[in-house]
Amino acid sequence: MNERAGKNRKRKSETFTPKRVAVALLILLCFLGAAFFDAWCGVQSRRMGYEIVQARAQQEKLLDLQKKLKIERARLSSPQVLRRYATSELNLETPKPEQIVVMP
Repeated sequence: MNERAGKNRKRKSETFTPKRVAVALLILLCFLGAAFFDAWCGVQSRRMGYEIVQARAQQEKLLDLQKKLKIERARLSSPQVLRRYATSELNLETPKPEQIVVMP
């Protein structure tokens, strides 16, 4: 029985060898690294989602501004507005028939 008791003790002491402890720590570090990476990916995904929502809202605002600017450009380039601006701001008058020169 002494031989068996010695073998049992030897087996128990072999279960925690430095190599096995190192392998176990390496596996634990891999799991922790994977968990941290997964958490980081989730945070980045949410952050990108918020940025996309903000970008879409900004796009809508810019499209609305573009629409308003097109309307303003059309209004300002109308002949009535140009005539009013030319007479009031630039002091221009409609040319008289004798002032018109036709180029050949």
